Amino acid sequence: MPNNFNMDLRIEYRRSFSVLGIQADVKQGAEKPELFATIWATFEKEIEVIESLSLNRKYYGVNFPAGKEEISEYLAGMMVSDDSPVPEGMVKRNIPGGDYAVFECPVEGIGMCYQNIFITWLPASHMKFNPGNPVFEEYPEKDSSIPVRLHIPVELDTN
Repeated sequence: MPNNFNMDLRIEYRRSFSVLGIQADVKQGAEKPELFATIWATFEKEIEVIESLSLNRKYYGVNFPAGKEEISEYLAGMMVSDDSPVPEGMVKRNIPGGDYAVFECPVEGIGMCYQNIFITWLPASHMKFNPGNPVFEEYPEKDSSIPVRLHIPVELDTN
């Protein structure tokens, strides 16, 4: 586990928002850094168009269930308005509002952080994973000194 992994979580309510970018299917077990590097490299080829429509300068990596066993859909993109046009070859998806457990980690530690969250933290917490909302990463504005924020959709125990 990277030394600067922050297990001090925050619970945040996020309003729904839309992300425009490049989407690819990801097979469970194939979540290697090289695969995500390829998706983001494809995104970078379209960066001027996407940035021109973006509401902020942050980048989002969103994991949607695909409705197929052992497959998810990963969207690399930026936040856009709900009525933003969708250029050819790109996808715009809505991230529903809800409660998210938010963790911070360096970009090179994302895989290890996810493992720690889903294998150690979540089973021991008082929270349940909310499968109705996607897991997503929020990357800073091209500043590697700022950690990535991992958003895990949760259902809070109201008892």
